[in-house]
Amino acid sequence: LFVKQELQNATCMVCGTLCIALGVVLFLAPNNIATGGTPGLAILLNHVFPGFSLGTLMLATNCPLLLIGMKYLGKGFGVRTTISIFLISIFVDLFREVLHLQPVSHDFLLVTLFGGLFIGVGVGLTLRGHSSSGGSTIIARILAGRFNIKPGHTILAIDTLIIISSAIVFNGIEPSLWSL
Repeated sequence: LFVKQELQNATCMVCGTLCIALGVVLFLAPNNIATGGTPGLAILLNHVFPGFSLGTLMLATNCPLLLIGMKYLGKGFGVRTTISIFLISIFVDLFREVLHLQPVSHDFLLVTLFGGLFIGVGVGLTLRGHSSSGGSTIIARILAGRFNIKPGHTILAIDTLIIISSAIVFNGIEPSLWSL
């Protein structure tokens, strides 16, 4: 029973991380649209520091949060989240740097809709696998446990900061509005 459950968790994690990576690579990053959480932060950092790969920046922004999260979130969740974070980073760099996948479109409506869809499905599958894609989810779970702050409020606050930052990084309000 345990092995079957962990196989289901692993399947959900792999499918979820693939969806997140495809949403970032095929839709959002090439069109300068930041999503929420650490993928959005990594998209912004990649624009500012183009010498670093997007996957590397995703991993770098997640590592400190992961170290903090391991202390508070439990071993099983921590291990699965670590695997998810590494898989997303590897898939993003595999798709961008090795396979050189090109964006599906440059139409902002299409890329925001489908990028959001891919990432939403990916995050849902990852959570269904009793894992996290990292970043703001880790912070939200810690704050919920320690200070009784609803996780949704924390994630909304972090995502709002990232969206506002995208207006600064991408030099205009329009990319920020599409990110929203």
